[in-house]
Amino acid sequence: MANIMDSFLSAGFLFIVIRVGVPLLYASMSAYVASIAGIPNIAVEGIMIFGALFGVYFSAITGSAWLGLLGVIMIGVIMALVMAFFTMKMNANPIMIGIALNLFATDFSVWLLMLWTGTKGTTATLPSKVLPTVDIPVIKDIPVIGEIISGHYFLTYVCVALAVFIYVLVYKTPFGLRMKACGLDEHAAESVGIKVNKVRLIAIIFSAILAALGGAYLSMGYMSIFSSNMTASRGWTGIAANAVGGGNFLIVVLTTVVFSFAQGIVNRLALTALPSELVNIIPYVCVMLAMIFLSIKNMQKEKSK
Repeated sequence: MANIMDSFLSAGFLFIVIRVGVPLLYASMSAYVASIAGIPNIAVEGIMIFGALFGVYFSAITGSAWLGLLGVIMIGVIMALVMAFFTMKMNANPIMIGIALNLFATDFSVWLLMLWTGTKGTTATLPSKVLPTVDIPVIKDIPVIGEIISGHYFLTYVCVALAVFIYVLVYKTPFGLRMKACGLDEHAAESVGIKVNKVRLIAIIFSAILAALGGAYLSMGYMSIFSSNMTASRGWTGIAANAVGGGNFLIVVLTTVVFSFAQGIVNRLALTALPSELVNIIPYVCVMLAMIFLSIKNMQKEKSK
């Protein structure tokens, strides 16, 4: 037990937390960007599945991980346009559309696996490529800090850059104010000349690209293959983190960090003699506690009115 506790205080553990936390952060940022503009993106999980699958497939047929990544972005845009068509053009319920896309992605990905590989399990037979890891000059040679920060996959540093970009976009630019206005009251936004549908379309496209990149991280970095249901509810975890954040991006990120630590603990405890069924529920218990906390906070707000 002492060895386990020591491992939680090591640089290696923090490295693992970052590694497992990146897809969760992509998912929570995806949910945040869409929701702040007034269109909840419940399809984060399904888009991540497609991003993971098509990243492997496009990299295999092109022989290039970078072209595979470009294909992932295209898939994200296509999924966003589908959502935008039904929610903004056909006035369909965005929650129902999101659920439908999740179910479609889960089953359609299995059918594509059968079509491309002849199996329902993995894409192990496809000659897919992986994105490189990045060793940061100078920092990689710093004790402890270098072990934690350097040597991660390319999409890890892209994720950090995008998180900074989202914060600046939402809180420091006129477009961010328009996004928040559309989310708060679309009619009031229209009355001051904001093109609500245009702003929401941009937001949903950006949201879908973020989710697709999160999926690509799983299959082109974290692992080198796609496997059925490899997202393992990370998209839903991101949606939960966004719900806890309540429109505050910093709280969304902080909640995601907490969920990432829980997943990192799972990875460490998986090497022990503890029952795997007990260990694997730790992240979901954290999500459940976070949602209970959110419910209590909302109840207190209602009572104070």
